[in-house]
Amino acid sequence: MTERYTIFSETGDEYRLQFTTDRSNIIADRILDLLRQDGIEVVEVGLGRVGCTDVTSHRVLQQIEESIADFMTRNPNAILSYMCDFINLVPSNKKITVQEYRSRMFSAMFKRYMSQHHIADIFDDEIKIDGVAETFYFHVIFHKKHEKYAKMIADCHHEDFTNPTKYVVQ
Repeated sequence: MTERYTIFSETGDEYRLQFTTDRSNIIADRILDLLRQDGIEVVEVGLGRVGCTDVTSHRVLQQIEESIADFMTRNPNAILSYMCDFINLVPSNKKITVQEYRSRMFSAMFKRYMSQHHIADIFDDEIKIDGVAETFYFHVIFHKKHEKYAKMIADCHHEDFTNPTKYVVQ
């Protein structure tokens, strides 16, 4: 399953939001198969910028929030998963990384959106992985009834990223 949305900023910058169940090996197949057996679909979220030169506007960020909330409302057995990217197009000081900035910003936006729209059963959890060279930030968005599954995904990320020998190609 793949759903795509195109969002345009006031200045014509293009953003492509995608929800897909195609497996990208970010979450281990054993976890995905276990969740699928229980009727839970893990959906990866991707956001691409095409020809963008401006900082993402508040209006575009709101449209992204609305698309995510709409997707979760229409898909009660879905858990969304995404990783904050490294593209260095955000206002940042040297005190936090680009990934951490994006993670904090999205968490705050998501929490505000859920509160303003009185949505009480959808949550966003940050998964912070301290890597060798830098820290990675993943998120899972889930319905309250799927909290144990979100924890399984978080545990899987911690296990897989702290055991790099699993990824050695022979």
